[in-house]
This record gives sequence, structure tokens and C-alpha cells, in this order.
Amino acid sequence: MTANGWFQILFFLLTIFLISKPVGVFLTRVFNGEKTFLDLVLRPIEKLVYRLTGVDEQREMRWTEYTVAMLLFSGVSMTLLYLIERTQKWLPFNPQTLPNVEPGADVLPCPQPRAHPRTLIDGCRKGFLRVL
Repeated sequence: MTANGWFQILFFLLTIFLISKPVGVFLTRVFNGEKTFLDLVLRPIEKLVYRLTGVDEQREMRWTEYTVAMLLFSGVSMTLLYLIERTQKWLPFNPQTLPNVEPGADVLPCPQPRAHPRTLIDGCRKGFLRVL
């Protein structure tokens, strides 16, 4: 390994070591509901998001509410990612001018039936080798 590689590893470890205590103190204050230095800027935004989404920050979520929220968030995130990939050619910050992802690009080609012919061929026929 080069000297530059060792330097980068040591720099990364030193950075993690130096920020672990301040970040830990900050997260403790956040989770305990105490004031932090970011409250002046982020608290109004947080209250607005809570008001728009109908969240009561004083009430705990039941497991069913949490499950529905998690599934909705995952569905919205997946839909947004799909739209970004389908329209990336026209979006800003595309310095490599990547083209849009085609609709059939999520299917892996069927491998050659060498190692486990029965499993791989059946998997291709049944559509098991799709990337989700």
C-alpha cells in the first residue's frame, strides 16, 4: 500500500475519533429533547413538516402506524428513484450526460447453464432473476 493510502486511513480514523464525542453529546441532547445549537434554524422547519404531515410529536406511534409509515416511505422513495432514473437525461447535475434508464434495464440476462443448469434456467423462465 502506498504512503498516500496509509495517510488516508489514518486521517479517516483520526477524524472519526475526534468527532465521536461531540456528535455523541449532540445526539444525546436531541434524543432527550433538550435544546441544541441547531434548534434556532431547524425547529421551525421541523414544526412545519409535523403540521403538514399531521404528526403529533408528543405521542408515540403504535407498531401498526410505524409499519404503514415505513411502507409508504419506502414506496414513495422507490417511485421517486424510478422517476429520477427514467428522466435523468433532462435533469440538472448530470455532467456525464447519462441517458435515461430504459424500462427493461432491470432484467438481468439469463446466465449460461453451466454450474447449476436446472436452477438458473428455471429461474430465468419464472422471472426470479429480476433486480428490484
